[in-house]
Amino acid sequence: MKGLTDRPPLVARADLSRAAVEATRRAEETARSAGVSLEIVGDEATAREMTGMLGRVWNQETGSDPLPPELAWALAHAGNYVALARDSAGRAVAGAVGFRGADEQGAFLHSHIVGVLGSHQGSGVGVAVKQHQRAWALAAGLDRMTWTFDPLVARNAYFNVMKLGARITRYYVDFYGAMVDGINSGDESDRCVATWWLSAPAPGAPVDGADAVEVLSVGADQRPVLLDHPEKTRLWLASLPADVVAVRRDNPEVALQWRLALRQVLGGALGDSRPVLAVTRSAGYLIGPAA
Repeated sequence: MKGLTDRPPLVARADLSRAAVEATRRAEETARSAGVSLEIVGDEATAREMTGMLGRVWNQETGSDPLPPELAWALAHAGNYVALARDSAGRAVAGAVGFRGADEQGAFLHSHIVGVLGSHQGSGVGVAVKQHQRAWALAAGLDRMTWTFDPLVARNAYFNVMKLGARITRYYVDFYGAMVDGINSGDESDRCVATWWLSAPAPGAPVDGADAVEVLSVGADQRPVLLDHPEKTRLWLASLPADVVAVRRDNPEVALQWRLALRQVLGGALGDSRPVLAVTRSAGYLIGPAA
């Protein structure tokens, strides 16, 4: 399936350096606002502490962490991005792991996993972690970051697109195969790729979706309803359930119906080069016409 691969104009090395200074300042500000400090993992014990905390985030019932501590330490030792956030009492509350990648557009940082303890979600810690990653990547001469996320989780899509300014560039069907953690168990692991051009301007005003035609809606029984897909309509609206995690827990059959419906609509749109222009907290994806 093809994706959206457009990029802003190439950024000169001097501009990247200036962007790195600005990014470091912003990262420090967001960390202070969230009440945390971030550190790059520098030893095996801290890597083990970080992956243990990620295990609590993902509610691992198997006794294993979502990332082996040995691998996290090996990645850190090799010069990749492995970081831990601590609160004012020194407790580990968030962590992130990323590694360098390369494709036809050049080198980038791929953020493999980011986790924030439930007690600190919604407090700005997630923003602080992403800004810390951004500063690290720019200082390393990288102007792009990618990561995957579950497109059914509306709050994550909103955070990626509207808070950070990332673009949704690919849709992958069952990307990780079967997953056994406490969040994804029993579901298919479709993922979208978020691409964040790190020196691009901050997100602008939200797109007005008043004239969008709804192509996926939430039925009275919380089941997905697929509607007509008018090809010449300027905007599509693909609505989502407010809390798909609860749907997945309480009614896996309905959750699977949502997975397949969104795969058809959003996966098909991205495959046809129709971009996601915005994500709303209460509605869903605003999808534009093909480029």
